[in-house]
Amino acid sequence: MKKVLAIFLAFIIGLSMSAQIQNKLLGFTLGSTTKAEVYEKYKNEKHFMEKSDSYSVGGTIEFAGQKWNITTFTFYHDRLLSVQFSLIDLGTSISIMDSTWDYLRLTLLDKYGDFNYYSTSEYLLFQDNKTHLALSYLYSGKNKALSLIYSDGALKEQKRQAEEGEL
Repeated sequence: MKKVLAIFLAFIIGLSMSAQIQNKLLGFTLGSTTKAEVYEKYKNEKHFMEKSDSYSVGGTIEFAGQKWNITTFTFYHDRLLSVQFSLIDLGTSISIMDSTWDYLRLTLLDKYGDFNYYSTSEYLLFQDNKTHLALSYLYSGKNKALSLIYSDGALKEQKRQAEEGEL
C-alpha cells in the first residue's frame, strides 16, 4: 500500500511540475531571450517600432490562430519580460471581436483552468510559478481592444521591487 501511495504521490508531483503555462512564444523564451535576439528577427518588418524598453511590430504576427494588429515585446534588464498581442477594432465588426474574445477565453479556461486565475467580464488572469497570462477585452479610447499578454513572473517581480524601491 505504501508503495502504491508513493508512486501516486510521485506521479502527482511530477504532473504538477511539468504542467505550466506556455512561456515559449514565437521562438522566444520569456525571461531569457535577449532584446538583440528579438531585434534581429523583426528589425526588417515594415511596421517595426523601437523604444528604450520595447519593440512593437504591426499587423504581421500570427499567434493562437489570430493575426494581431500590434505585437509588443517588453524587456527588463535586456531579457524578455512580456509579449503582448493586441487586436484593436479598426473597423472590424464588433461581433468578430466578440467571437474572438469568446474563443480565446474558452480556450484558455479549458487549457489553463487548473491554474490560479481571476475572471471578470473583461479580464481573465492565470499564473503558475513561472508565467503570468492575461486576456482583456476593453475600450481603448473609442475602439474596443483585445489583448493577450504573457509575462515572466520572476522578471515582473524584480521590476516591481525595483520600482517600489524608487518611491
